[in-house]
Amino acid sequence: MTALAAALAAAMNGSAHDLVVFDRDTESWTRHPWPEVQARAESIAARVLASAQPGAVGLVGEPTADFVAAIQGVWLAGRSVSILPGPVRGADPQRWAQSTLARFTGIGVRTVFSHAAERELLTAADGPLPILDVGAAAAAKRSTGFATDDSAVCGPAVLQGTAGSTGTPRTVQLSPEAVLSNVNGLLTAFAVHSANDVGCSWLPLYHDMGLTFLLSGALSGSPFWLAPTAAFAASPFRWLRWLSESGATMTAAPNMAYSMIGKYARLVSDVDLGRVRVTINGGEPVDCAAMDRFATALSGYGFDAGAMAPSYGLAESTCAVTVPAPGTGALYDEVQPAGAASRRHAILGQPIPGMEVRVGQVSERPAEVLDREVGEIEIRGTSMMSGYVGEAPLESGTWFATGDLGYLTDDGLVVCGRAKEIITIAGRNVFPTEIERVAAEIRGVREGAVVAVGTDEGAARPRLIITAEFRGPDESGARSELVAKVASECGIVPTDVVFVRPGSLPRTSSGKLRRLEVKRNLAAVTT
Repeated sequence: MTALAAALAAAMNGSAHDLVVFDRDTESWTRHPWPEVQARAESIAARVLASAQPGAVGLVGEPTADFVAAIQGVWLAGRSVSILPGPVRGADPQRWAQSTLARFTGIGVRTVFSHAAERELLTAADGPLPILDVGAAAAAKRSTGFATDDSAVCGPAVLQGTAGSTGTPRTVQLSPEAVLSNVNGLLTAFAVHSANDVGCSWLPLYHDMGLTFLLSGALSGSPFWLAPTAAFAASPFRWLRWLSESGATMTAAPNMAYSMIGKYARLVSDVDLGRVRVTINGGEPVDCAAMDRFATALSGYGFDAGAMAPSYGLAESTCAVTVPAPGTGALYDEVQPAGAASRRHAILGQPIPGMEVRVGQVSERPAEVLDREVGEIEIRGTSMMSGYVGEAPLESGTWFATGDLGYLTDDGLVVCGRAKEIITIAGRNVFPTEIERVAAEIRGVREGAVVAVGTDEGAARPRLIITAEFRGPDESGARSELVAKVASECGIVPTDVVFVRPGSLPRTSSGKLRRLEVKRNLAAVTT
């Protein structure tokens, strides 16, 4: 048994608390004691070992107690787990099933556990992989005590897909030691204790932040409330009710969730957020104004601004790299670009135990941070991947270039943007995120649905094109207002503004905008 599986087994068996899961059909929460979840995991492990099917195990479906148990069950059986998303709204179900099975097969998955509609679709696809019912496997009664298969313990614990927001998605291989180190690092950094803390999450388990946050609850033996992402998407303000009902002290979400709640906080009522002490903001660029808006709007409901925890991480490091100290709240570094309005960058804290961060050199600095020591962020440490599937392994202790640009302050790391996304116009290097935030303030433009790209970079006159999802009666007026606002606040004039219908910008399975795909689409239209 790996150290990860053993640590989880000990924590869950020794816990007096529950995993509490939200059922979308009944609109209710059900408690499952952590020792019960561990018992179900052992049943699933026995089923995996009985199949004598080598290779990794895939999981697909909404989170249930059995689904959570299956993650630990796979590790008890000494196998690797890969979790993939279900079909998104508008997807062709048959094509989704075929694509999912092809992805699983391509990374070495040989058995799939699923349930409900996803299992029916995968089974109907008549692919090469057995599709097993996770509920039936978890409920199976074992005639003898569970025995691990130590001979199978040799591969990664997790096969984690990368977002693919700036290129082709790849699959990260994470060892049991790396996963355990990252979760323990988070627990230490946030001083988590099962007697005091309660976690609450709606993040998808196929995403590194969702999986790691869940594991923090399991490994600490703390109460943990888990809802499907679809339940949040259907009614985002449920999140606040869940925090209030659970008495949660910790939660996590991408920036867009804090931005949305803060923007429409007038719709909030009858919640008590007085126990919340950590709200992790990660997974996408952090908007300083959105964090301020969230904290201010919810202060009347007991929310403490010191709970804000803007953080940095990536799948290649299991999840977390840097987090702020508990109670610090949101800290900012203000910069004054030449010819543009001053801007604030969120400070994302210090490395968690076991991780190191440094900043390398770049040939040209973006105009907005000329007076900062900006470079490519490099990381290494005990949470690092062992490599990508199908590629050369990452040597232990090697500095890994993240592709993100940033700099270090006394209070921690600042991330400016992706190196490959920098836009160069009229000799100025600017980050698209700054342009996108300004553009999103125009009435009718959907926040979190704006993409700024540079085109014709090698030409005499490079172009800045902004594509945004828009809904409103006056496109022409909004377009003129957007151009003027970006020119005034960012010091760069957009060549064109393209409005598209809501929901049409390409995104990854975790909801991140695919900027490079937008850029390719624009290039195809103009050639």
